[in-house]
Amino acid sequence: MRVVVHRRAARYVQRLPSQEKKRVVAALEELATDPLNRPGVKAMLGQWSGFHRLRVGGTRIIFTVVAEKDVVSVDHIGPRGDVYK
Repeated sequence: MRVVVHRRAARYVQRLPSQEKKRVVAALEELATDPLNRPGVKAMLGQWSGFHRLRVGGTRIIFTVVAEKDVVSVDHIGPRGDVYK
């Protein structure tokens, strides 16, 4: 699968400290192989229905999977407290 990262999510990753950035980038690369069967990936509920989240330390990666187009679309990346707002 191909991972497409939204511009605001990519800007957030660029501002991270180097160690945290490496962990997030590695997680994004792993999403390409089997996004829904990874440990730490959970389906979201409520207004976020249809999205999934991946926990990387204190950072959350919010994404959707478009199986027809073979794409993982990363919509939000941010700290746990702010990303769900």
